[in-house]
Amino acid sequence: MFFLYPLALIFLSLLATAAPITSSSKRLPNQSSDFEPVRFLNHFGASIPAESTIKLEWQGGSGQGFDVYYIPQWPEQVDYYPIELVAGTTENHFTWQTPKKSDYPKGTTFILGVNDAVTSLSSDWYDVTGLLNFAH
Repeated sequence: MFFLYPLALIFLSLLATAAPITSSSKRLPNQSSDFEPVRFLNHFGASIPAESTIKLEWQGGSGQGFDVYYIPQWPEQVDYYPIELVAGTTENHFTWQTPKKSDYPKGTTFILGVNDAVTSLSSDWYDVTGLLNFAH
């Protein structure tokens, strides 16, 4: 009789795994979403000119807000920190007054970034540029 108990457990586990699973319509905040990926519309070229005005534009996103920033880097720099240009804007553009020549040493590069307020496990919620030379 005891040999029937393990067989019954195996049979029940097979039935349980064959049962349909109902899907939940709830989406966790960090799951992928139904919005278009955030992407810059600008074509930056190889450099960012000093003391100039650049209209940064992007598309996609949740519409719940964006953070726009740049990360300056220069030779022998130890730590890199983003410089926030605007936080929480619901617009898809921002006019940036680029830094003065004297603000950064020669050889400085920038990475520009835009983040959506809604994050996910994919890369759809942000966009960053490659290294852009800061033109002196």
